[in-house]
Amino acid sequence: MLDQTVWIEDDLIGGHPVLDFLNTAGGRTKLRDVERLTDFPTFLEWAVVADVLSEQEARDLLAREQNDADAAQAVLADTRRFREALHALLMAEQADLEWPEPERTQVIDAIRQALWNAHLESDGDTYRWATSAQQSNLELPKVRIVLLLEALLRSDDLARMRNCERCSWLFIDRGRGRARRWCSMAACGSRAKSAKYYRRKTTKSK
Repeated sequence: MLDQTVWIEDDLIGGHPVLDFLNTAGGRTKLRDVERLTDFPTFLEWAVVADVLSEQEARDLLAREQNDADAAQAVLADTRRFREALHALLMAEQADLEWPEPERTQVIDAIRQALWNAHLESDGDTYRWATSAQQSNLELPKVRIVLLLEALLRSDDLARMRNCERCSWLFIDRGRGRARRWCSMAACGSRAKSAKYYRRKTTKSK
């Protein structure tokens, strides 16, 4: 059963579903040492909250997962590998560095495959690449993320992408001065200020 209370607003600080997806791993440091996509139902819960899937699509995929748990686990494992390859690429991108291999090939291949199976869909005055559950089955959330990535790579938001100074999370900085330093003030910003205060207090006491 889906329980969207697993995910809260502070989990979706990336400013884009692709970055929110990348931010499903990582803790209080630069290490990617916390895994939040612990099982396939949890992945579906995140996808609904992040507007990658509709609630009905998630329920349908949950039923498929219950009928073939091994296949769903394989899809989740592949999705996590893709996430970490993409994280390496976008960390390089925001630092104005060359994309590393073999992660570059892995991500480009995923984009090519997603586009091959997608169809054009009207989005008001423009068009977007789309896919349905019938086309993608258990891979639907990953394929949707890949199509959103393809659009992100062609958008102005790419140049606004930043990495939190304290952890591995990425976000789009749409502020006027583009001076945002933290994934959120409630998380890393607060911890950074506390650490700075502690260092000052310790120095003064010596």
